[in-house]
Amino acid sequence: MSVSRIVMSSHWGREVRHKYVAQGEAKALAVVFPGKDYSVERSLLDYAAKVAREHGCDLLLLEYGYQSARADFKREDMDIVIEECKAAIAALPALPEYEQLLFISKSMGTVVAGRVAAEMGVQQKTAHLYLTPLVDSIPWIKQSRGSMIYGGSDPLFNEQHSAEITGLQNIRVYRIDDANHALEVGSVNESLAVLLVIINFYHEFFRDALH
Repeated sequence: MSVSRIVMSSHWGREVRHKYVAQGEAKALAVVFPGKDYSVERSLLDYAAKVAREHGCDLLLLEYGYQSARADFKREDMDIVIEECKAAIAALPALPEYEQLLFISKSMGTVVAGRVAAEMGVQQKTAHLYLTPLVDSIPWIKQSRGSMIYGGSDPLFNEQHSAEITGLQNIRVYRIDDANHALEVGSVNESLAVLLVIINFYHEFFRDALH
């Protein structure tokens, strides 16, 4: 296994360092898109990346330019974030060799991942794992295949929004009762139990996508 960094300049005046983990001979690349204030090191994305490695995927862990610069994100910066993510993925020399792409995204990252797949023309060979999506993600989710996990008490994505996706043949939808936007519930122990359930959903996603 080799670990390297794709270092690029960003609009925010700071270098971004995207982490690339190659296991050797992998046929699939998992790309992790963080949330607005939810980095790839936090539990939902960190465990998703670990599960991806267990299933033999190479990994690209993205960092947004404003995160590197410790700056605030503004909605009008979305196009810039998307262009910089596309550039990072395109910079991988091995990209054409991957038979499959798996885009794992959280919150704002679900919008980024949906648009990146569509704009790079890779939607056909991409399976998505959407975690706690936003309303703006819905059009992209409808065009995707894969799985979506959301919290029943998430103020940013309610049952009305979920109803727009439930029933689609291409997306498997999981609802975590009483979970918030971080897919956490009341106590620490309860949240850890929920996390174990979510990790099992991750395994199911990778088994479906890769086999």
